Amino acid sequence: MKKILSFLLWLITVLLIIIIIKTLLFKSLQVKPEPVNLIALGNESCLHLSEAVTYPTISYSIDSPIDTLSFERYLGFIGRAYPLVNEKLDKEIFSRFSVLYRWKGSNASLKPLILMAHYDVVPPGDTSLWEYNPFSGADNDGFIWGRGTLDDKASMISILEAVERLLVEGFEPERTIYLSFGHDEEIGGSRGAKVIAAALRDRGITPEYVLDEGMTITRGMVPMIKKPVALIGITEKGYLSLKLSINMEGGHSSIPGKESAIILLNNAVSNLVNKQMKPQISEPLDDFIRYLGPEMPFYARVLFANKWIFKGLLLTIYKGSPSGNALIRTTTAPTIFKAGIKDNVIPASAEAVVNFRILPGETSDEIINHVAKVIGDKRIKIEIYDSLVNEPAPVSPVDGQDFNIVTETIRQVFPEAVTVPTMMLGASDSYHFSENTENIYRFAPLQLTTGDMERIHGLNERNGKDEFKKGIGFYYQLIKNSQSNYSSVESM
Repeated sequence: MKKILSFLLWLITVLLIIIIIKTLLFKSLQVKPEPVNLIALGNESCLHLSEAVTYPTISYSIDSPIDTLSFERYLGFIGRAYPLVNEKLDKEIFSRFSVLYRWKGSNASLKPLILMAHYDVVPPGDTSLWEYNPFSGADNDGFIWGRGTLDDKASMISILEAVERLLVEGFEPERTIYLSFGHDEEIGGSRGAKVIAAALRDRGITPEYVLDEGMTITRGMVPMIKKPVALIGITEKGYLSLKLSINMEGGHSSIPGKESAIILLNNAVSNLVNKQMKPQISEPLDDFIRYLGPEMPFYARVLFANKWIFKGLLLTIYKGSPSGNALIRTTTAPTIFKAGIKDNVIPASAEAVVNFRILPGETSDEIINHVAKVIGDKRIKIEIYDSLVNEPAPVSPVDGQDFNIVTETIRQVFPEAVTVPTMMLGASDSYHFSENTENIYRFAPLQLTTGDMERIHGLNERNGKDEFKKGIGFYYQLIKNSQSNYSSVESM
């Protein structure tokens, strides 16, 4: 017995030593770039964002009519506000409203850079609930108010402001720069970014990297981290909605049977919610842990540095919140349920739609097989809803110069921020460029709190004027930082 106890004590001691050593070796991955002087900006850029908001470029749903005059007037405004961009850069229009600018570089051997944004917005909802009219572009209390001030006219205007400023200064890029501005991102980007990406592929253009909206600089949103955290999306979850339907004999509600279309379909949906795909630490979550862990207090660092032994505990912690749970598994969300026409009639049919956001490393076929297995009832028909299936985006590398350029620029403009790669839970136009390059990064230079995040697609969307100007400085510096010959191809 003493030998067993001695062995266990020795084993525990060795284990503790390993845990402590691995924790001490868990070093920070934050870059320390050379400081730069940020550009000084007046109020004109804010006036441009304010005017941009006044054009209600709303996307409602796929194939729904749009206010074409608003889209045309918005593009006319862009032409007036940025005369040098429209004079010096080559410009193409796709699907009538999406725009691609080409700023030709002096070194044809360098792969081009693509900066992306979109200018369509979601509907504002009940406008009477807004503090300011959502399309007023009101300038008040240090903010520009209105739909699009965060998502995503802020990015488009910031990019154009930065490029116009560089043109005024006589800057000439070595690396060709494309500016891709979609008009239908909010409904999938099938006529905008998808068409532009395909055109560039047809021309044999392989970008060095792509930067689109997606993640932001969060304040007070990451537990145990007091500093701002700049999250950089290196992948996107996939998208799949399945329609479940059943047809069977109905009847009068006064003599109900043990089964009905509603009962069976309700049980099927409940089973899917209760028996979801298994949680796991995927590749992008592993990168998130490697970058964030060293910046946390020692006790938390112990867990992140030793996930080989604390994996179960980490997964349990992540499962504790909706956002954390979404990082570790393919999520299951029932979104539509239809059945019945009268209160005293047992319906003969029922239909439900369940949305899945697919974790990188899993596929839509796996999800469909999982659904069929969990339901286990052949009377329930399983179909893809609206023919829309997006597999998870490829995971972009974090160990290359392209990711470093983005993180270095963030740290130069926002030196207090911690830069962390992560997985984007939603979708962006950059998904359509997955075949163009493996280097796609999703980051918009917005500084947001939890309250600010609720304004995106919600009420009272707004952007701080000082924060907006810093975002312009980010794109200005990124373009300059991306000019060095760190990757090249043979001239075409």
